[in-house]
Amino acid sequence: MSERIWRSHSKRYLRRLPQALGVTPRGRSRRLERALTDFGCEQSFARAAQSVQEHYGFEIGITAVRTVTLIHASRARPELNQQYQQPFRAVPERGQEHVIAQTDGTMICTVQPGPKKGKRPREWKEMRLVAAQAKGSVSTIYAAGFTSVAETGARWGHCARQAGWGLNSQIHTVGDGAEWIRLQSQEVFGRQGSFLCDFFHVSEYLGAAATTCRPKQPDQWRRTQQKRLRRGATGKVLEALAAHLEGPATPDEHAPVRTGHRYLNNRLDCLDYPRALELGLPIGSGMIESGHRHVLQARLKKAGTAWLPDTADRIAHLRALRANCQWNTLWN
Repeated sequence: MSERIWRSHSKRYLRRLPQALGVTPRGRSRRLERALTDFGCEQSFARAAQSVQEHYGFEIGITAVRTVTLIHASRARPELNQQYQQPFRAVPERGQEHVIAQTDGTMICTVQPGPKKGKRPREWKEMRLVAAQAKGSVSTIYAAGFTSVAETGARWGHCARQAGWGLNSQIHTVGDGAEWIRLQSQEVFGRQGSFLCDFFHVSEYLGAAATTCRPKQPDQWRRTQQKRLRRGATGKVLEALAAHLEGPATPDEHAPVRTGHRYLNNRLDCLDYPRALELGLPIGSGMIESGHRHVLQARLKKAGTAWLPDTADRIAHLRALRANCQWNTLWN
């Protein structure tokens, strides 16, 4: 596009066309920044630049996409942190009858700041994700970040509150049996909460023990124990395991029966599968597992990527905000 440049008494160059269009050199409209942030938080910055050219017909640098995405990711984090600073136990008198709450961690590859050239040591850090959903709802509330156990518990409470936690609610928490998850469930939800060990995680212990308990028909043995757990016959499962316990001299890595027996015996109060099935509540942690895949891992665990910890944390907050259907609050 050709352009005539004018000169005035006060300015050497007077560019009528940019003034009329409202654009500046290297400037970006709010609408463009929103599109860049949307692409940049979903895919690699290089692929995001390609998407801009594909959808809008012009080229933009990878650095520009990265800069814009991280600027608005920095805005998303205080936006969510402001919500987390509110008291999550101030719940209404009436809420959803059942709220499902789950949490777990995923490992993110990180590097420390330094020169771009040369190798920098990589470190895997655990990023924790929490999720809450009212029974029967299709909307899930997420929170994520490199948080401590206590911070994770507090954010878990905030997600449950947004999902419909009230004084009349029962909070159904499901986890893989990790001690910090069970303790945070008790700490955050108190008497309103009930913790259930992930049925499929328990089944992994049973599957490992099956080859010792019934070498010729391990799958049939495992399915039998699963049926017993579903109907509440935990004692029979423990008896079936106890009959094949390895000796005390056998190390744990070679003693799947003893490991499974100990795991179940230490969590007898977390195996009430009949109650959950009767109420139509999940007995597996599929909600948090799928959340890991589409909220965190889809962007932060791409092949060969390593993140600065602060950058990964900002991207996680941005993706959690979008997953919570709060994207418009960032732009309005």
